Amino acid sequence: MPPRRKVSELMNPNVVCLMPDTPVADAQKLLSERGVSGAPVVDANGQAVGVVSQSDLVRHQARRVTAAESGRFYSDTDEYDDIKDQVVDRSQTPVRGLMTPHVFSVTRDTSAAVAASIMRERRIHRLLVTERGRLVGVVTSLDLLMVVVEQG
Repeated sequence: MPPRRKVSELMNPNVVCLMPDTPVADAQKLLSERGVSGAPVVDANGQAVGVVSQSDLVRHQARRVTAAESGRFYSDTDEYDDIKDQVVDRSQTPVRGLMTPHVFSVTRDTSAAVAASIMRERRIHRLLVTERGRLVGVVTSLDLLMVVVEQG
């Protein structure tokens, strides 16, 4: 029987992080440049306060929002109908408004099997790896597939 793998052997220690005020456009660019599908959102103290995925960013940008829907414009006067229907640029929305505020984490010593079970139960694709509350890495569902590949 092959040895049990630990999260520490599979995780990525070079974590791409976002701040809550990071605009959506900047987050999309950073994730794309770094080739990652999501990132933790950390506060000024480095504590994880949420997670943003490429899917979150795409869903946010794909939803067409008009000035009337966004609350940026309100009038029931007919002469302003063309203004209320203008599409609002949402690329500068801070990621805090679309991040998942639930943070799931494991330690370096957590087994790959336990990490995979957590991801499956929670229906998530990444777990933050912490040590004494400090973020030290990220393990993704793709990282865990390495164990399956190794075991043939």
